[in-house]
Amino acid sequence: DSDDDDDDLEKENRILNEQINQLLNESEAPKDNKWDFSDEPWDHYDALHNKVTEDGDEEDRFKFDPSKASEFLLEDEESPESYAQSLAEEADYTQSLSTIQIHSPRLTNAAQNPKSKAYFSRPPDTNEGCDTMWASAIDTPCINNLVGVFHNYGVQFADNFGDWMNGCEADKFRTIEDIASYKARLVYNVTGLPCIASRTSFEVEPIRTSMTTTNPLPVTAPNNPRVTSGYRFNDITDDVEYILEALKPQSDPTRVTRFKSCLCFFDGQMEVYDYGTCDVDIYYSNTLRTYIPMDSAIHEMCSTLQLSLGLVFQKWLKEQIQESALVPGSGQGSSSLKSKFKASIKLRDRVLKDGRVLMNDIIDVSGFMDSCVDVNLMDECGDELSQRFMNHKPNKILTVATTGLVIAIPMAKYLQVPVVYARKERSIVMADTFTASYSSKTVGQKRELLVSKNHITPEDRILIIDDFLSSGSSQEALLRIVSDAGAETVGIGVLLEKVYESGRKALSGYDVPVESLVRVASVSDGVMTLVEEEGFDDEEIRKK
Repeated sequence: DSDDDDDDLEKENRILNEQINQLLNESEAPKDNKWDFSDEPWDHYDALHNKVTEDGDEEDRFKFDPSKASEFLLEDEESPESYAQSLAEEADYTQSLSTIQIHSPRLTNAAQNPKSKAYFSRPPDTNEGCDTMWASAIDTPCINNLVGVFHNYGVQFADNFGDWMNGCEADKFRTIEDIASYKARLVYNVTGLPCIASRTSFEVEPIRTSMTTTNPLPVTAPNNPRVTSGYRFNDITDDVEYILEALKPQSDPTRVTRFKSCLCFFDGQMEVYDYGTCDVDIYYSNTLRTYIPMDSAIHEMCSTLQLSLGLVFQKWLKEQIQESALVPGSGQGSSSLKSKFKASIKLRDRVLKDGRVLMNDIIDVSGFMDSCVDVNLMDECGDELSQRFMNHKPNKILTVATTGLVIAIPMAKYLQVPVVYARKERSIVMADTFTASYSSKTVGQKRELLVSKNHITPEDRILIIDDFLSSGSSQEALLRIVSDAGAETVGIGVLLEKVYESGRKALSGYDVPVESLVRVASVSDGVMTLVEEEGFDDEEIRKK
């Protein structure tokens, strides 16, 4: 019997091998097992070009017949009958919504005003990072929350219609989904913009007289059906406050009330619903609790639309970071090099044209940076220098009065952060200060820098900005002040750097990035020599 079993097993193996070989021949499978690819990065490393080539085997890995793609669909394509049925259902639903009579006086005005079309057709404010325009119809107190959440995804709301009024008694018995959908569709029809609309309901649970409670009810409560009954409102109005005031004295303090918000998004093709719910003991219940489910519903809707519409979080900031991180000589960075260094080029030319070398090799640029300031040039320099530090995310700029303010203030405008400046003399209002001393070659003596303690906190990310980097003495003093405050220094930026005085080397121990727009290589016999920055088309070194 064992011999027979062995023969049967051998026969089955032979048949199985024949079937495998037949399948391999039919599919023209390669004999070198090219289907067995590795996803490890070292298998894609190109030593010649010193880079990892991702998805190098993509073409081999995904050789399939596009005509067979439908075999992998979860559902077959919609048949004409199914499509017709969907249209009929949509028509029926639209017809049912047409019986709703709530209205917004402002929306009615917009529908009748010929100027509204241009208003709602205006482009989004790209200066604020917005790239799409929507409308809304939610409760007015919640509009700031909605605007703030979606602004991070580049959405600007043209207007909010929050003045809805019930038109008939039947409107009070519609579902919150129907009301929200009706509002969104109506706003879309008038404005032509995708719309987010809301409706919030309120419920009070009924009292079960058989339930035991640790807090005895008034004797009249179980016998009064107005107290024991449940209540439901499909809108938050004064009636909600009235019923709460009436029920609280007659109810157990832990009797549950529920606020439920429904948001509906409609853009003419897609309709999306999301919800937020808040259960509150009746003792603590009031209409202010509406903010809680609305906040939850807004964030849920944002998450849903982020996936459905491909919304990108802070896309404008990522684009600016990518633009500021472009490397000269590669790809897009090479083509935009001239515009990227436009301010640096202007500042270099101005230094060579109007800068002077005084005694003790002191560089005088007071004609455009100190006692007389070229504000347009400083604004352009502030824009370029701020781009270099944008991805470091500073929340405050620290500089020295007064010369450092000429570049610190423009940078603060572009980075949208406040400026804190260190004084060289104590003022009357400076009671408690951080203090650090430094030596000034220009003045020829030691000086002190003072910063009020309430201007810098341990949570701050400080960007130090100044006009010159010479020996690094003043910047080092500011670094000590930041350290004394327990804050973090994220970078140091200057307009002009005297390379020959090794200030950058003196600051290297602090492990913070240092950026300068123009670097002076040397000053000798009244002649300034500038370091040629990477990307300029001039000679390696230009002399005045």
